[in-house]
Amino acid sequence: MIWQAKSRRNVELVEKQQRIDSVLASFRDEIPPPPQSLPREMREILDCVQRHLFESDLNVSLVRERCRLRNNNVSTRFRCSVGIGLRDFIEVGRIEAAKQLLGHRDLEIYLIGMAVGYECQETFCRAFQRQVGCPPSEYRQADYLTDSVNLGCRGKKRESRARKNHHEGLRAAEGLT
Repeated sequence: MIWQAKSRRNVELVEKQQRIDSVLASFRDEIPPPPQSLPREMREILDCVQRHLFESDLNVSLVRERCRLRNNNVSTRFRCSVGIGLRDFIEVGRIEAAKQLLGHRDLEIYLIGMAVGYECQETFCRAFQRQVGCPPSEYRQADYLTDSVNLGCRGKKRESRARKNHHEGLRAAEGLT
């Protein structure tokens, strides 16, 4: 009897992981390639971030190392080219993916946080609060999942500064071609 319960739990976890992997693969496929108008170095950084977005150890130093950049002002140059700092860019991407996963109500919030690159649920919840304006549990309970526009958790139209800069920066970079 105990073995059957453990086996059933393992099957449920495998199914959840497959669903998470599917949603994250779709999310990754929807990310447009970096605009050719950006400097080569910035395109390489964007490619690196998009490939490794959900890895928990992804940070500015690791991106710099993976892209073989020696310069320490990578984040400043990234902000000038894209309109948002590199750390914020990573956070916005992860939170946008988490918002899609929150539509699957059977997925625990800690699993979603881990899937998008946060090792600690508290860190994930703080980042989510920063970007969306409420914790993931409140976001999930409300009706925000049916609207593609990012609504704040008090029912008002809201877009975080970092997310707004993220989208404006990419649009501006695309317009440079």
